[in-house]
Amino acid sequence: MSPLEIISRMCDVTNTLSDIVKKQQEIIEQSKIEEAVKADLRQQVKETDRELDVIEYHSRRFCDTDDIEATFGKE
Repeated sequence: MSPLEIISRMCDVTNTLSDIVKKQQEIIEQSKIEEAVKADLRQQVKETDRELDVIEYHSRRFCDTDDIEATFGKE
């Protein structure tokens, strides 16, 4: 996976999370939350969280998080 592909996938996942939050906000505002809706949202959050984990795993080879300050501080 290339760095640009990782960034693109991270953007997609971030947008998905944003959509989930907006959907949750609408439902909460209506104050009647059905179990099926809650289950659907839980599944969406679970899938998106897994995708973020996969992206993070693949991005580790491009950037050592312990060394990130030293790397970006020199630019």
